[in-house]
Amino acid sequence: MPVHVDETLPLHPLSVTDVMGMVDAGILDEDDHVELLDGVLVEMSPQGTPHGHAVRRLNALAAPVVAAAGLELSVQGPVDVGSPISLPEPDLAIAPVAGPDEHPRNAVLVVEMGATSLRIDLVRKARIYAAGGVPEYWVLDVKRRGLIVHRAPQDGAYTDVRTLDEHESVTAVALDLTVPVSSLL
Repeated sequence: MPVHVDETLPLHPLSVTDVMGMVDAGILDEDDHVELLDGVLVEMSPQGTPHGHAVRRLNALAAPVVAAAGLELSVQGPVDVGSPISLPEPDLAIAPVAGPDEHPRNAVLVVEMGATSLRIDLVRKARIYAAGGVPEYWVLDVKRRGLIVHRAPQDGAYTDVRTLDEHESVTAVALDLTVPVSSLL
């Protein structure tokens, strides 16, 4: 249910600690499809079949490379970006292995599959990931059949952003992973 907030109302941002406390208390659980972005719990869009297909394909392509590199593949789980008010849940993140009581951090690659969430993925999440120092961020634009590759974060923004079409491939900067864009569509 959409909530409209009067812009003149002072808001109290939620912190990662607040949200994790809600999870521990059972106020939020895995059936609540929300993520913390800039101090606000934001509803996550439902996944269509192209979205699910892209996540499965990228997971299959990335898993052996990630394991060989001694890293961890996180699929649709929270990623610590070093922000006290943001705990995004990307479709896929590759990061150093995290302990059982922590979220993956220092991700070397984060990927979102955008259909209905494209505006959030390309603006708000791009800023959050860049501010968190994620060196590479990919957004699959399912409708336009392309991949927007973000690299070189600086001062909360990516300085190198380019769009690849479905006939191109992308190679990750931090590991030996090459993905044909068409394989995700």
